[in-house]
Amino acid sequence: MNEPLESQRLISLAAGVVPEFAPDQVVYAAAKAGFNAVGIWCDLQTWTNERTDKVRKALAETGITALDIEVVWFHPGEPIDTHDRFVDIAKSIGAKNILCVSSEKDIHETKKRFKHLCQLTNGTDISVVLEFLAITEINSLAKALEVVDGVAHPAGGILVDTLHLQRTGSCAQDLVEIEQERLKNAIEYKNRLFPYIQMCDASEALQDESLEGVLEDALFLRELLGEGELPLKDVLQAVDGSLPISLEIRSRALMEKFPKLQDRANVVFQSTQQFLSSVK
Repeated sequence: MNEPLESQRLISLAAGVVPEFAPDQVVYAAAKAGFNAVGIWCDLQTWTNERTDKVRKALAETGITALDIEVVWFHPGEPIDTHDRFVDIAKSIGAKNILCVSSEKDIHETKKRFKHLCQLTNGTDISVVLEFLAITEINSLAKALEVVDGVAHPAGGILVDTLHLQRTGSCAQDLVEIEQERLKNAIEYKNRLFPYIQMCDASEALQDESLEGVLEDALFLRELLGEGELPLKDVLQAVDGSLPISLEIRSRALMEKFPKLQDRANVVFQSTQQFLSSVK
């Protein structure tokens, strides 16, 4: 087994890299590749108690961390308790973060749902992170901050994805300024405002600005770190050096070139080692 590049920093294989495989299989593959953390994809429609047991067993046997579980997607008109089971599953498997996105057109509804989920984590160390991306109503860092600040729950946080940071018009300096503002105003959260970051590389500019193009870009055109044009080094310099990293490299090219789970996990880990070594 490969040794993790930085033993004190969690480096996670995101669930989106290997979407066609069962979560427990992904855990074993991530650990064998050298990752010390992993992302768990949870579809409440198909998730069973048996799956919880399998994932929990895989995590116990490998000793790696469930960095996050995804994805809670807020939709208009659904009951507020629609996603409550996510918190139960996160507790059962020891996930550190629950990833949320929102299609609620009314930002006040997003705040209400986000607060509800945060409150369910009371008494735990779980963070609930809101991700911003162009295809959702929370389509900017500023809007995500408005929700998290408005809810002001100690479990609330923001998930920064390097692709979405670029595509929605923000940059690494924005992250620095937000953290500085918090220090100045003595704003404290149970965990960090940015509990971890998702990283991938990509072209500097979006190639097709249609909805189909945006989806294609986010779901299939991501690249291994260092193979694209995103200012990844700026992002790494803007955040704490111990901040966990999730490798969110959704790539059709990777799926086609490496159809086997272990091969794909290996190449993502090895390329990440090389990139992080180059920026030290």
